[in-house]
Amino acid sequence: MRAAARAANLGRKFSRVLVAEDSGLVVGVLNAAQWPHCQLSLSERLRTAPIMSREAGRGLPKSLRQMNVWAKHDPRERHWHLGPIGIHPDLQGQGVGSALLSAFLKTVDQQRSPAYLEADVDRNVVLYEKFGFSVIGHADINGVNNRFMWRPARASGC
Repeated sequence: MRAAARAANLGRKFSRVLVAEDSGLVVGVLNAAQWPHCQLSLSERLRTAPIMSREAGRGLPKSLRQMNVWAKHDPRERHWHLGPIGIHPDLQGQGVGSALLSAFLKTVDQQRSPAYLEADVDRNVVLYEKFGFSVIGHADINGVNNRFMWRPARASGC
């Protein structure tokens, strides 16, 4: 399901992608898109369907269910929508995600824009809270507790 979500989101026309590298190897990625372009359009869903089908396999219905619930919770106001954020498993907990978040949130703050994301891993919720995100909603999706998180607009440097 995560691979299908990455396939559907990364490389979209409206995506901004930050990459963390170490010795030429990609060790982390942060994807973001600005509202109202943060959810897949019908044409993007059709274009990415073969990739999602290949990546998700039998998990495709679960992946689509997850994307539909996420879309229903997406705020209908101006914001940056972050995600997916992925860090190489061997480097998780070593500051790569924090560095990516910090760098991207500087741009968000310069624009005085709020930010939004979904989290389904408890330790990630704790990390996002350190960056000013608060849980604004929950949904059980395929047996997983998903949290919807919001970070209000801030002036640059706050």
